[in-house]
Amino acid sequence: MGYFYFSSQILNRASHSAVAAAAYRSGETLYSERDGLTKNYGERIVQPQCFILKPKHAPDWVMDRERLWNEVEKIEKQKNAQMVREIRLALPTVLNEEDQKELLLEFCKRNFSDEGMVADIAIHRDKEKNPHAHVMLTMRPFNEDGSWGNKRKKINQEVGGVIKKVSVHLTDWNEKETLSRWRKNYAEVINEKLNIRGIDDQVSHESYKKQGLERIPEIRLERTAYRYEMQLKDKAARNKTPYEPATFYGKINEEIRQLNAQLGKLSDDRRKQVISISEYQNEKTLKEQIKLVRTSRQLSVEEKSALQMVAQRSKSYVDFRIAKHIKDEIEQGSWKKKIESDRVKILSEKNLLSKAYKAFQEDPKQVLKFGFKPTHFLAQMKDKVASIKVMEQKNSEDLRKYSLLLDKSVKALEVQRELTEKEFLVLYQMNSKIPIDEMYHAVQYFKDTNQVLNKEEIPKYAKSKQNEIHKNVPSLSDQTKNISKSIFILDRAIQKQRKVILNSLQEQKYDLVYEANKKVEQYKIQRERHEKDLAGNVELIKVELQSHYSDSLESIKNAEVILQLKDRHEKGLSTGRVDQDLHLIISKFEKENADTSDQTLTPEKQIEKTYSQNIVSGLLQVLDQVERANKNKKRGKDPTEKKQRRRYRGQHLDH
Repeated sequence: MGYFYFSSQILNRASHSAVAAAAYRSGETLYSERDGLTKNYGERIVQPQCFILKPKHAPDWVMDRERLWNEVEKIEKQKNAQMVREIRLALPTVLNEEDQKELLLEFCKRNFSDEGMVADIAIHRDKEKNPHAHVMLTMRPFNEDGSWGNKRKKINQEVGGVIKKVSVHLTDWNEKETLSRWRKNYAEVINEKLNIRGIDDQVSHESYKKQGLERIPEIRLERTAYRYEMQLKDKAARNKTPYEPATFYGKINEEIRQLNAQLGKLSDDRRKQVISISEYQNEKTLKEQIKLVRTSRQLSVEEKSALQMVAQRSKSYVDFRIAKHIKDEIEQGSWKKKIESDRVKILSEKNLLSKAYKAFQEDPKQVLKFGFKPTHFLAQMKDKVASIKVMEQKNSEDLRKYSLLLDKSVKALEVQRELTEKEFLVLYQMNSKIPIDEMYHAVQYFKDTNQVLNKEEIPKYAKSKQNEIHKNVPSLSDQTKNISKSIFILDRAIQKQRKVILNSLQEQKYDLVYEANKKVEQYKIQRERHEKDLAGNVELIKVELQSHYSDSLESIKNAEVILQLKDRHEKGLSTGRVDQDLHLIISKFEKENADTSDQTLTPEKQIEKTYSQNIVSGLLQVLDQVERANKNKKRGKDPTEKKQRRRYRGQHLDH
C-alpha cells in the first residue's frame, strides 16, 4: 500500500499574510500592499515548480501571483476573514516528475478551478523522497463579469416554526463532505495514473481502521523534527550503527513501528492485549510531555536569532504572550512613531515647496509668504530639495532596519504559536479551532496549577486573564476623546503658526516664515489623519447608542456631542431624548465654568476651559438642529426633502 497524504488548512487575515504565504511557497519575491513590505524568503536549493489555474469567469489578472493575493487581501476586509484555503498533498514517489505534475494539475483542474476557485500550485522537490505540493485556493467565487462574488447570502428559512433571515454559504467549499470528496478524488487520480503506468501499487484516502487493517498510524512530524530525524538516520547509516530517534514524537513513531511489526505476527487473541498509542502517551506525565514539546523543537538560525532578540527586549523567559507583547510594542512603539513623524515632516515640506513653486510661476512676489526671496527662489528651492532627499534616504534606512526588527518579532511569535498549539494538543488530545489566546491561557493554567481545565471552562478563564492584561487599554470613548482633543490642539497650533507667519513677514524674517509654514503643513496632515480615525470611532459609538434614543443620530457629526450622550447613557442619566439630554449637558458645562476666572487659571487649565467652551458651542449647534428638526416633524414637514416646483398653466405642481 502506497503512502497517501492530503491535508487542508485555512489562512485567516488576523494571523496570516496571503502574499507572504504565496511568496514562501512559490519561492518568488512578492510585494505586499497591505503592509508595504517585500516578501522574500531566500533562494531554494531546488526552485519550486509553479502553476496558476483559473476558473472560466475569473479575470486574466489572476494569473499574476502578486496581484492575485493582493486583491484577495483587499476584498477580504474583516479582521478574521478567511483568505486562503491551503491544500498540502504528497506526490507518489513511484511516478516520475512529469507524471506527478500531470496527475496534480488534472486533479486541481477537476476539483478546484472547474468549481470556481483560483488554484496557485507550487511543487516542492527539496527532498528526493518527499515530493509534495502546496495548493493555495481562493475562498470567494467570481461573478460572470469577472468581479468578486459573495461568500454568503441571506435567505428566508423556517426556524422553530418562524420564518427568519439566515445566512447561507453560496458554495460547498467549506463543507466536511467536500474535503472528504477531494481526498477520495485525489486517491482515485493517483491510482488511475499508477494503473496506466502498470505499477502494482495503490493508495487509499481512508484510515487504517476503515480499510480493515490492524495497524496503528504514525504521527506526522513537523518539518524541523522530521529533518532532524533524517539527519540522525543518515548518520547512523554512515557509521553503521542502529538508528535511535531523539525527538518526542520520533520516539513514539519508532515504538509504533515496532508494534505494527508485532501485530503482523500476533494471533487475534493476542492483538487485544497490545497497548494503544494513547496508553503509551499516558505512561508519561503531562508535565514531561509538555516539557518535551519545547526541548525537542530544533530551531533554525533565523528562529534562534528572533527568539534571542525577544528575550533581550523582554528580559524574561519567552512564551507566546511575551512574544506577542514584544511584536505589538515594536509595531506601536516610539521607533515606529518617529519614522512616521519623520515621514510626515518630509511630506509637509514637499507640500510647502509645491505650493511655493506654483506661486512663483503665477507671481514671483507671492513666494515671500512662504519664506522665499523672489531673487533667490530657484537656488533656495534647489537647496531645500537636496535637504529633503537626504531626509528621505535616512527615513528609508530607518524603515528598513525597523522592518528587519519587526520581521524577527513576527518569526519569534510564529515559533511560540506553534509550540503553544502543540502544548495544547498534549493536554487536550484534539485539534481544536479555538483561538490561540485561549490555547495559551489553558496551557498556562496547567503550568501554574498542574491541573487541566474542562474544555467548557477555557473561554471564560481566558477572557478573565485577557481582561487583566488589557485593563489599562483605553476604551473606545477614551480613544475618541483623545483624538478629538488632539484635533482641537492642532487647530490652535495652526492658528498660532499663522500669526507667526504674519509677524515674521512684517519683520522680514523669512527663515521664520518658512519654518512656520512647514509646521502648518505638518499639523494639517496630522489633523487629516486624526479626522479619519475620529469619523470611524464616532460611527461605532452611534451604532451603540441608536437603540437607546428614539430620535435618529444620523445627522450628528460632532464627536464631542456623541461622547457626551454616551457618557450620560452609561451613567444611567439619559432621558432617551437627544434634545432633553443636550439641554442637561449644556447646563452642566455652564455651571462648571461659571465660577472660574481666566486670571486664576494655569495655561493648561486655560486650554481646558477653551476646549470646554468649544464643546458647548458644538452642543448648542447640534441642539438647534435637533429642535428645528423636531418642530418641522410636528408640522408634518420633512426637513431633509426639498420640493421642487414649476409653473404650468398657472398652477404649481409638486415633484
